[in-house]
Amino acid sequence: MPNQNDLAVERCYRSTPFSSDEERLEYLFKLYEKMIQEEKEKNTLFEKEKKKKNRERRKRNKNVFF
Repeated sequence: MPNQNDLAVERCYRSTPFSSDEERLEYLFKLYEKMIQEEKEKNTLFEKEKKKKNRERRKRNKNVFF
């Protein structure tokens, strides 16, 4: 029997319930793969992490004296 989290996920992503846990996982992983592919195509995959690392690197370099 599905728990409350499973039901909430189902309502967010589909109007019809999943027939099994396997179907739910397969569906969600396909959505995830699609999202990752779109991010790769836009070259925005991990963009937040890249910006954070660049900020940290600039901050460190700013404090270096030669």
